[in-house]
Amino acid sequence: METDLTLRYNYAPPTCSREDGTNPLIVMAHGYGADANDLFSMAGEFPPVFHVVAPRAPLDLPYGGAAWYSLDFQGERMVSDIPQAVAARERLAEFVAEAARKYGVAPHDVWLLGFSQGAILSYGILSRYPERARYYLPLSGYIEPGIVGPEVAPGDRSAIKVLAMHGTQDPVIPIEAGREVQGFLKRLGVDFRFHEFPIGHGISWEGMGRIRTWVDEQLKG
Repeated sequence: METDLTLRYNYAPPTCSREDGTNPLIVMAHGYGADANDLFSMAGEFPPVFHVVAPRAPLDLPYGGAAWYSLDFQGERMVSDIPQAVAARERLAEFVAEAARKYGVAPHDVWLLGFSQGAILSYGILSRYPERARYYLPLSGYIEPGIVGPEVAPGDRSAIKVLAMHGTQDPVIPIEAGREVQGFLKRLGVDFRFHEFPIGHGISWEGMGRIRTWVDEQLKG
């Protein structure tokens, strides 16, 4: 695991470049209880032109996983520690910028993939720091008002591309909350697609196929 940036991370280098000699960067932010190895296992699903970076969230959990911020379960209700979550949004946003600088990648070539907590934070970054990345893949997330904040940073987001996905049988973040991201993305004026699949809190083979197709379309575009 690499330790030269503000978060520890896994890294897979590109094995080839585009015709102009450049390479995009994808940052993979895992969910609660996982670690830097979780989404990093998907690295081979992406074209070999990518720098792939998967950070480990800053909070170590007792059983070995990690979290971006603490969760409190009050009955069936899941409550986020908002101050921790805002701090995590700032750390992830800075890490994305650090990784882009290290690997010499311009912001328009930066991709941010997040699952669950990672997806929730990516919506916060999209609202507050639209210049940090151009392509977003938030999976199984929702809009947490405390993380997005009462005010959205100004800026034209029409060039930003988003592929959001959610499971209709998700027991952790209900599909109703997942569907609400569409209104948020419309208000921001981004170019987005939203797909749902008959699965729980995870990524299906069909969903992975949609991701590969969408990524190929954006790279060609």
